[in-house]
Amino acid sequence: MRVATVFFTLPFSASRSGGCGGSRRPAFRTVSLYALLAGFALFLCVSCGGGGSEPDAETTGPAAGEEPEEAGEPVEDIVARMSVEELVGQMFVISAQSTEMDYYLEKMIRERNIGGVLLFGYNMESEEGVRALTESAQRLSMETEPAVPMFFGVDHEGGEVSSAPWVEPFPAPAEVGAAGDPEAARRNARAIGEQLSRAGINTDFAPVVDTGFGAAIGTRAYSDDPAVVSEMGGAAIRGFREAGVVSSAKHFPNHGPATSDSHEALPVIDHDEQTIQTYDLPPFRAAVDAGVPMVMVGHLVYPAVDPENPASLSETWIRTLREDLGFEGVVVTDDLAMSGANGGRPPAEAAVRAVKAGNDLLIISSPPEEQAEAYNAIVRAVRAGEIDEAGIRASVGRIMEVKREYSLHGADGGF
Repeated sequence: MRVATVFFTLPFSASRSGGCGGSRRPAFRTVSLYALLAGFALFLCVSCGGGGSEPDAETTGPAAGEEPEEAGEPVEDIVARMSVEELVGQMFVISAQSTEMDYYLEKMIRERNIGGVLLFGYNMESEEGVRALTESAQRLSMETEPAVPMFFGVDHEGGEVSSAPWVEPFPAPAEVGAAGDPEAARRNARAIGEQLSRAGINTDFAPVVDTGFGAAIGTRAYSDDPAVVSEMGGAAIRGFREAGVVSSAKHFPNHGPATSDSHEALPVIDHDEQTIQTYDLPPFRAAVDAGVPMVMVGHLVYPAVDPENPASLSETWIRTLREDLGFEGVVVTDDLAMSGANGGRPPAEAAVRAVKAGNDLLIISSPPEEQAEAYNAIVRAVRAGEIDEAGIRASVGRIMEVKREYSLHGADGGF
């Protein structure tokens, strides 16, 4: 996917934001004024010292060696009380039609409990305008039961895929990979994430960890060497995490060798099992090891694994991601509006197939009526027993865990 998607992120507590304050109030007995003042001065030096230097990569972000601080109702309890309609809504990331909150977006939030919003370049005229949109949408989501914050995300990779106009220019991943400096990949990802966050964007569908410069990829890839891609991709994931932004490694299992563009066709990659294991999958293994919260599955057919279905609609491929690579986070489809997924038809059928295959989150940038029909089709399939309700509850549990881990919350309330 090379579109822009926008979601909203703020920290749960100041203790993880790098600022002064926010730590728990310690219990203490009566002390002298001198000791109290000295202790307070020492606290200020320790917690806020260092001027404007970049915080240590090992001590920032939601995975800084400690479990995220729990807040509010346990995730499993929230999921348990959701209706089927609310559960299905959480699995949808839809496109917006305007630069502002409109009737359809409001309806999807109020009536269908959507999980996130995808913004294209035409939705993002300015940082201030995007912030106003994300804040109003998040506020509405948090005022509407079950009061769950939304992903607001973009495709912003650096180089040619740089959708948010207020983010400063960064080199294309191919340039970063050619330089061979993973620290540059980390710094760039962190800076991109921090600048996106200013407008309420909490998710970036990056980095690209495809190996190779094939169709639809080009300079979006770090390298045609899987070892280089693994190193750079893992570093970028750490950078996004430091910025508090959800990242997504893409396009599993590897769009790099494709000779056709999955926006317009269904690529077939005729790699044997050994090539898949040694060339295609290592960067995704590295991404999982780096703690990536999402993996985006591409619209790609690998006949050696599943000759009938693109990976995005393949139970075999998603089982490989879960069991062989050990991924426990959110599996997200590439845009189901793409021809590689739907064969030029409306996305409802592909959406049902994607859920049956094991995807947790569905991106659909089709017209509003097609998004609504895809939602209705999944609800009907669950009601008819074609889709296991326990499976969608597990998917929504994973979605909610990521939202909590990355401290998403609305403009007026916590999660």
